[in-house]
This record gives sequence, structure tokens and C-alpha cells, in this order.
Amino acid sequence: MKPDEFENELTDPPVPIPEEIFDRVHGSMAGTALGDALGAHVEFKPQPALIANPVKDLEGGGTWGLEKGQVTSLSK
Repeated sequence: MKPDEFENELTDPPVPIPEEIFDRVHGSMAGTALGDALGAHVEFKPQPALIANPVKDLEGGGTWGLEKGQVTSLSK
């Protein structure tokens, strides 16, 4: 299936989604995006470099030259 065909296949669920489940899905998506933004500037760096300079805050730059807090294309 191609990306432009996928949207045509989406349908609403047959029953309402419980709020607790929706909150968990929403939280997991937000957590994934935050983790992506935190790690984007160290992507593809070797382990010794990460041990010497652990991720402690949102930073820009890195492999893709992203802005501070910007997610990679994987999270968009």
C-alpha cells in the first residue's frame, strides 16, 4: 500500500475509544517525539562519544543540522 492510498483505508473504530486508552496512545506518541528530539543531535555518534558527552538537554545541530527541539523525519 502506498502512503497516498493509506488515508482512503482509514475508518472510525466501531465503538468509542476509552479515554484511558486514548491518553496512553497520545502519551506514547508524545514520548516518542520527545525522545527523537533529545537524541537527534547524537544520531550515528559512536558509544564512546555518547559516554563522554551524555544527552542532558535539547540541543541543535548533529547529523541533520536540526534546530534545538526539532524532531527528525521519523516523527513527523
